[in-house]
Amino acid sequence: MHQENKKSDVTLRELIGFSQSFMPPEEALLQFRQAYAGVNQIFDLDVAASQFDIDVAEEIITRSVGNMESQSLSIGNMVRAFVERGAIAIADVLSIIQGARFYFEFMQELVQSSIEHISQGISVVDQQMRMVAWNKRYLEFFEYPDSYVRTGRPVADLIRFNLERIGCLPEDLDAEVEKRIRYLKEGSPHNFERYRPEGRVLEVSGNPMPGGGFVTSYTDITAHKELERQLRASNETLELRVQQRTRELELAKLEAEDANFSKTQFLAAASHDLMQPLNAASLFASALAQKTSESELQNLSENVVLSLQAADALINSMLEASRLDAGVVAPKLEVFRLKDLFDQLDREFTAMANQREIGFRVVATNLAVFSDPHLLRRILQNFLSNAVRYTSQGGVLLGCRRRGNVLRIEVWDTGPGIPLDKRREIFQEFRRLKTPEYDKAEKGLGLGLAIAERISRLLNHPINLRSWWRHGSVFSVDVPLGEMPLISPVLTQPTVDNLGNLAGLYVLCIDNEASVLAGMKALLEGWGCIVSTARDENSALESLRKHIPDLVIADYQLDDGVTGLQLVEALNMAANRDFPVLVITANNTEDIRRLTEQQGHMFMAKPVKPARLRALMSSLLNG
Repeated sequence: MHQENKKSDVTLRELIGFSQSFMPPEEALLQFRQAYAGVNQIFDLDVAASQFDIDVAEEIITRSVGNMESQSLSIGNMVRAFVERGAIAIADVLSIIQGARFYFEFMQELVQSSIEHISQGISVVDQQMRMVAWNKRYLEFFEYPDSYVRTGRPVADLIRFNLERIGCLPEDLDAEVEKRIRYLKEGSPHNFERYRPEGRVLEVSGNPMPGGGFVTSYTDITAHKELERQLRASNETLELRVQQRTRELELAKLEAEDANFSKTQFLAAASHDLMQPLNAASLFASALAQKTSESELQNLSENVVLSLQAADALINSMLEASRLDAGVVAPKLEVFRLKDLFDQLDREFTAMANQREIGFRVVATNLAVFSDPHLLRRILQNFLSNAVRYTSQGGVLLGCRRRGNVLRIEVWDTGPGIPLDKRREIFQEFRRLKTPEYDKAEKGLGLGLAIAERISRLLNHPINLRSWWRHGSVFSVDVPLGEMPLISPVLTQPTVDNLGNLAGLYVLCIDNEASVLAGMKALLEGWGCIVSTARDENSALESLRKHIPDLVIADYQLDDGVTGLQLVEALNMAANRDFPVLVITANNTEDIRRLTEQQGHMFMAKPVKPARLRALMSSLLNG
């Protein structure tokens, strides 16, 4: 609340103006406003000053000049004298000035004492660009003459002294001094490094002070810069060595990649070239087996077919291992339903298990996984082939169990088991166990598990093995679970069940090898088919003009870079219809398989297995 006003001709505006003589003008006005806000009074500058206003003026002036007891009474007298008489006793003014001087000297000593114990050099200038504080470290850095630096000395003198020391030209001296003074007056923070003539390196950091002036710190970073120089030199030397070594490694890598690529290309070309005569021989042997009735010739022809199939399996396995080693197989990950893959494997291995008179069971699942369906299928095919091959009694089980976000797919068998010291060896190329139990089993190539292990590394799907000697084994692979509904179903392959009658079926066979066409013609005609053959697009179109086929069997790799898929597309356009197509190729790669299936055709690898060929043909015609 306002206290009773004493008679005064001084208004609140004039009292505030008087208070502004002892502090920044805006500060005095702000503090009066805050005082009035605190008592919830109307702030009217034109009313006569009250006792409340006198008390506020006394308080803020005391805070501004220092609240030393020796001058507090004088400040009160001075304010009252100004309000009551419009005049101030000189003694009171002198008392205040004396107190302020003592207060300033005290604060200056406090600041000086504080900065003397700082490891950096410190200098402080006021609004008039005069020195007001510094420390001993600052004097050491710049080697000023004795008593050269003093309170009130223009900082321009010190700047000029330093510029002369570092060799600034006389004609440039004034401009350089003026430029540095301008930076200080603008009050912009700065940070830079200064190299002194004696070799010292200083980091200079300057910041403006709130009431005007500038404070600058100088840090000796000579040792740091020397260490930095040494590290840079060491790094440059190391970089040169690393670059040299990197070039050597890159060269070695390129040589290795070239060797791998050359090996892969050679094996691919060799396998294709070998597959063609093997395929033709297999077709002729199968056709011969159909025509021989005497048991001795039939056994011989069947043995020829089995031998050719073994050669085919070896070539395909070697090519697959080579492509995996060369890094040319890129997984195509997707979410798909595991049930489709299990159904396919069930159909594929049931017949094989029946032939060996052992049991085979698949535990159904509705879960989905995130993997490459074709590469995962290759892992499981190799597990199952091994299990069926080496199991003579009991059976084989395919199932899975969930472990958090991972699905472990397992293949159990009741085979002879694997000794503990041989469990790593079986994942190496061409390694098979030498035990009486395994000697009795059907001979494998020793590549299946090696290929499965390579694919698992490519997919980052860990493989596990558990085994009990003479009681069976469990091969498993861990696959990440996937989320529906982004489902890409695995394309299933037909089986030999319900083959149907192919008699009278018109088939167009396309291959660039005459021997393969002759073998295919002999095999299909043995099933009662009507067969027409073609080696290129012209002969295929000519055959099409004579008769529309019920089915087209085309080799993928034809002459002059043309593929069977391209030729089939030309036939579809010419006939204005889509033919059922079976693509047969010696290049058994996932890319070609996917491309074929994406275009809605069936895929089969050479050499052709008659039973599987007949099953695929029936599936195409019935589906």
